[in-house]
Amino acid sequence: MFGSPGFARNFFKFLKYTLLFFASGPIETAHAQVIIAAHRGGSYAQFPESSLALFTATSNAFGKDTVYIEIDLRRSKDGTIYLMHDPTADRTTNGSGKLEDLDDKYLNSLRLKTKDGNITNEHILTLEEILSFIKRRKVNLMLDIKSPIYKEALDQVKKHKLEDRMLVLTFQNPVTVQVAEASQNVLISALIETEEAWKRFEEVPVKTGKRVAYITSKTPASLVTRLRKENVLIMADVSEDLRHDGKPLKREQYRAKVQEQNLDILISDFPVEAREALKR
Repeated sequence: MFGSPGFARNFFKFLKYTLLFFASGPIETAHAQVIIAAHRGGSYAQFPESSLALFTATSNAFGKDTVYIEIDLRRSKDGTIYLMHDPTADRTTNGSGKLEDLDDKYLNSLRLKTKDGNITNEHILTLEEILSFIKRRKVNLMLDIKSPIYKEALDQVKKHKLEDRMLVLTFQNPVTVQVAEASQNVLISALIETEEAWKRFEEVPVKTGKRVAYITSKTPASLVTRLRKENVLIMADVSEDLRHDGKPLKREQYRAKVQEQNLDILISDFPVEAREALKR
């Protein structure tokens, strides 16, 4: 039995999920052990994006289950790393200007806005704050590092001893290389739409079990099947805000996407609804 192909497949599948959830444990109730990642914490009108209030609400909604929260990182004029998707503070705060040109005193005085433009009491979070926040919760982080501060960001992660709870998004091969050089203990994703993209990713030195293929509708199904056999995690996004008029999908649509693309990780603007849809 122990030498059979079936045992080997099951063992490597178990090992893959053990590595992924070592810090926080697997999602226990999701369909096919699918990991849910909340894009910018989720798209819920009552909360500003990337705010502590939103992250707390999303984490609470997942209860005993682990959720990944996707965050965007940029550096201020003073060198502090903040959570901010856009290059400027204009859309999401009551301030203005490029983040890289703004000092910490000004940034810390700003307040985040909801989609409707309502100013809240929420401030712009720093990477340091969110790392401290997740230590107390079943939350892992998906990092979209918007400027070339990969080493600085991952040095902070290392300081908190949280590398095994990070997944770093990369969309260009030189960035993938820089992230791999900065840390071999985080999960690293690359955009894989072609065989050539996968070959480039394969050439980057990454620990076994730490590769994630970010796929799209362009990715050949045959390539996805092969990657799964090689114990590469498969990830895709739903992008409800862009593709579904800012509304959650129906239950069967979430389930169909996971099944059709053979996903391990689903990135959603509506993580709570996606989680409910994928429950057994």
